[in-house]
This record gives sequence, C-alpha cells and structure tokens, in this order.
Amino acid sequence: MIVSDEFGKEIVPSVQNLRQVMSIYVYSMNKEINEQWASRFVKVKAVVVQLDELISRITTDHNIQQTMKRPLSTNSITAHADAGKLDNVVDDEVLKLAKNEIICCLDLEEHEIKDKIINDLLENGRQSLFKYEEDLRPDIYGATINENDGKLMKSLKKYIEQQWKVKYGSSNQWFILFLKEYEVAVNYDSVLKRTAEYGNKYMKDCPILSIVLQLLFEGIDDKCFDETNVFNDLWCAITNNGLKSIENFPDDKKRSVLFQALREYYRPKLFELLEKNRVADKDNLHELALDNVAEYGWLQETIPVSDDTSGKQVQPKVEASISENNQSCMFGQDTQILWKFSGIGKPRVAWFFNDQPLPTNDRLQVTETDDGTSILTIRQAKLADEGVYKAKAINAFGEAEAQTALKIDCIKPVINTNLDTVLQVTKCEILTLKVIASGTPKPHVVWMRDDNELIPNDRIQVTTPTGSDDQYTLTILNVQPEDQGEYSVMISNVGGSLQSDKCKAIVSSKSS
Repeated sequence: MIVSDEFGKEIVPSVQNLRQVMSIYVYSMNKEINEQWASRFVKVKAVVVQLDELISRITTDHNIQQTMKRPLSTNSITAHADAGKLDNVVDDEVLKLAKNEIICCLDLEEHEIKDKIINDLLENGRQSLFKYEEDLRPDIYGATINENDGKLMKSLKKYIEQQWKVKYGSSNQWFILFLKEYEVAVNYDSVLKRTAEYGNKYMKDCPILSIVLQLLFEGIDDKCFDETNVFNDLWCAITNNGLKSIENFPDDKKRSVLFQALREYYRPKLFELLEKNRVADKDNLHELALDNVAEYGWLQETIPVSDDTSGKQVQPKVEASISENNQSCMFGQDTQILWKFSGIGKPRVAWFFNDQPLPTNDRLQVTETDDGTSILTIRQAKLADEGVYKAKAINAFGEAEAQTALKIDCIKPVINTNLDTVLQVTKCEILTLKVIASGTPKPHVVWMRDDNELIPNDRIQVTTPTGSDDQYTLTILNVQPEDQGEYSVMISNVGGSLQSDKCKAIVSSKSS
C-alpha cells in the first residue's frame, strides 16, 4: 500500500493490523516529519520523497519476500520435512568438520576424553578449556588459551557462524539476509569471538534475538554482560515490553529485523498458551496475536485466561510463607540457597549479594528447575561469602524478591596435644616442639620464646599442617645457649584464640 503525508497519518493506524496489507510506503514531501509518526508502525517499510526511490524500495522488498517464500534449491527437497532432513545433513557435516579441526588443534586423536573436551568447547566456548589444563600438553594449552586468532578460535568461529545460518536461519530467511548484511559490520567479528569464547552463555533462551541485539546495538561489548549488566537490562526491557520499549530507534530496517527476532522469541510461549486455552487460528488470529505481542510486549490483556490460569498469580510470587530467612554454613563446606517463584510465564530470576549483582563462576553457580525454583550453590564457603543474598524474579507483570542472610560458622581452636612442660636439648643439636590443634578454618599460629614472637629464618623453621593433618611444629637448628627459655604458641582463627602451655627449654653443653 502506498499512502501520502496527512492521509497516511490518518489511515495507517487502522490498516496496520489488516493481514491483507503486507507493506506500507509513505510517499511524501517532507521525509523527516513523516518519519516521526511512521516509525511507530512496523509495516511501514519506508518514507520516500522521490518516485524512483519509491519504485526501487518496492522492487527490493518484493525480491526479499520472494526469496523468503522460495523453497530450498535442492532437487529432492519439496516439503518441509525434507528441508529438515537437509538441515540435519548440513548440520552434521559442519559438526564433523569442526570436530576434526579441534582434534588437530589440540592433538586429541588418541585422547581418552576427546569427545567430552570437544562437546564442551562447542557448547561452552574456549573458556571451558580451563577444566582440561592438566589433560592437554602444556605448550598446546598455553598457545590455545592465549591466542585470540589461533587455529582453535578460528575453528570455533567458523562452526558458530555456520550454526547461525543452518540451525537458526533455515526457517528464517530474513535472519540469513540480516547476517549477510552484517558480515562487514564492525562488531560482527566481536560477537563471533564472544560466542567462541563463552559458547551459549549469552544466548539466553532465544539465540536469534540475542544475536540480533548484539549486532544491532554496536555499543554492546563484553563489559555490558558481566560488569555493567547492560545487556540483561536491555533483554528484560525488550522481552517484557516488546519493540515499543526501544525508544529513539527510527531506522525502519533495524526495527523490522528486531520485530522479526521478537516474533521468534515470543512464538513458542504465545502459541503454547493459545493451544492450551484452545484458541482457534481463525482468520490468521495466531499470527496477528504474535505481531501484537512482538510490538507491545507480554501484556496481560494479550494472554487468554481459562480454567488453567484463572486465579493463578500473574506477577511473580514467592512460594514460601515468608520471603526472608536466615541460613548458616560451616566454613569450607558447600551450601545452597533456594527460592521458588510462581506466576504466568517463567519469571527470570537475578541474584544479588549485599545489593550488588552476584557474579557467577565455578564456585558460585545458579541453576533453575522446571517448577520455578532458583538455586544458588556456594562451593567451599569462605568468610567473605557471609552476607545477604537476594533473589529477584521478574516477568512482564511485575517482580517479587526473597532474601537469605547467610552466616559462615567457624569452630574456635582446640589444643588436642599440648607442649611438654620441660625439654632438654644439647648445644648445636636440633630443638623440636610440636602441638596438635584443630579448628575451622585451620588456625594460624605464632610461636613465642619468653612471650616474644619468633621470626622464622634459616635456623628457626615453622611447619603448618595441610589437609587433615593438625600438627604444628617449631624446629630450631644448631641450638645455642641464647635459645634457652620458655616456649609457647598462640593459636587463633576468626572463632577465637588460645595459648598453649609453656615449655621450658634447657640448653646444655656438648658432652665430652
């Protein structure tokens, strides 16, 4: 449909939702003024002031639509099922090639766990290699983990790029065209590198939308994911409120791509609800509903309510009698903090520690179960882990939060075997004192002579226990008369402190 100026401003809102209208072009005398109102409507493909520009734009868009409708150019592919088989064949070939390249890069041909290493790399990126440092040759590991343009990164990037096109683009030709256009963009290689480094970590639950956002918003760098949390904020805003949440984004082409990506994000969620509530796809209702949700977000009025959802909490709710509790954990032990949330749709849960976003790593991990329970696992708890942990659940209708105050318990030191009362030692011989003391965390000790701290050196040696051993030892080599005195040891940890009995050391002359 072609409209002009003021007439277009009046008629477009009413024809926008007609499924018979695929594209709208505004032919005007003032491009800047008309773009201000036209940018709100996703079916408005362009605002033009020249007739030849209008013809060119319509021709280009028509060719793209024909490409999207055209079946795959393979002799035996005539149906969707066959297309799926072709995708699998291509996907298998890409996977086989990637695995062979990784085997060569890391010299894994005869390695017992080569499949585990390869699958981990393809799923979680180069960062997963840290787990296999001792399984790889030191020279290969060092070169691979430090070379950003080495063979491994090139292989991973090539595999990822093929996956984007085969796995996500086979049924979304617009995505293929988008990737082709952005191959020359400044940040295209950065997004590939990020994915090769971290795997699916930032793909969230809709890789197509994640890739589109990372490419469209050129200012997104690695810091936006973990340090500033900018990407998560952007993700929450656009998946909760749809395309309308992105302000000052007048580029029609970019809006159209983002609109398509949002349709892919909402499609499974919306269609599942429509099917569950037995809403028939009359007059293309499902697709129109999908357009509406992609544009305006997961609005309450767009969600059909039936017996399955009637009375169900719409905004997130903490499934517990109280939303605050206290918990304790022994120093060095593993512990878990978990909260269950309910609500229409699966709320996204973010964790905070002392009101700051909680960084996750190998020691601090967050997992979620199908019933809406978010679990924070803390491994080998440290004193610095003591504080308030908050879980915040968010969906399109609101948020709910719950918090746990975690206390790290310690065991104050206990002396199990004390010092002897008296010790005689011959000049120039070795003086050895031992005490066995336990506590959690392992106590720190200070050895003293006549209540003065002994500073270890080449002659005075202090041995502290490791593992399950609890024995602390003081050794003095080449004993001299000035080493004579009363020895004791101060034993302490954060739980408390105590001093051992005193041992009187007597240094005698060498026997003749």
